[in-house]
Amino acid sequence: MSVKEYKGKFTPAATHDEPEPAAHAYTYEEWKVEIFKLYPGSEFRDRYTQNDLEKLIADFLSKGTPSRASFSQYHRKFQKIVKWLADNGKMERSSEKEKFQHGIPSTLWVRIAWHLEILYPLHHSDDLYKVEEMFNAGDWYLKGNTTAMASILPTGRQGGILPTPLPQSAIAPVNAKTTDTSGADSG
Repeated sequence: MSVKEYKGKFTPAATHDEPEPAAHAYTYEEWKVEIFKLYPGSEFRDRYTQNDLEKLIADFLSKGTPSRASFSQYHRKFQKIVKWLADNGKMERSSEKEKFQHGIPSTLWVRIAWHLEILYPLHHSDDLYKVEEMFNAGDWYLKGNTTAMASILPTGRQGGILPTPLPQSAIAPVNAKTTDTSGADSG
């Protein structure tokens, strides 16, 4: 059964007047262009702008210390916008690290930086960390930063990433001999 016979049998009469498809077969890209012509304003060329990225960063900063969920959401949106801007020549990939870091509130950034310094002790201080490294460190901190942890910390401490320093008297030299002060002969 041909298409024309099928249309005659199973479609309403109003559709019989449709023109036959063009002999030229469209590629996907040509078809996409033709469809976008039918819907003005739907072009991808202006999907995101630098202002969208700056707004995302400012909005995230204004919220203060984030939850793990909001930090993950910020990371996903940030990656989506940056990828689109870079792929379309509207942003250099080299500025991605700096922009992501600028979006992290300082209270969280301090803890992220401490964690990264522990993970990457040879990392040069002038070099920025990769976005994924910053995100993973922030996610690690936020995953463990619960109110239960805060309740076991010493009074006056917030967070929980740095250990409480030991008093100097508790640290014995490595090669020091211990003396028995009880008076008992140990020999």
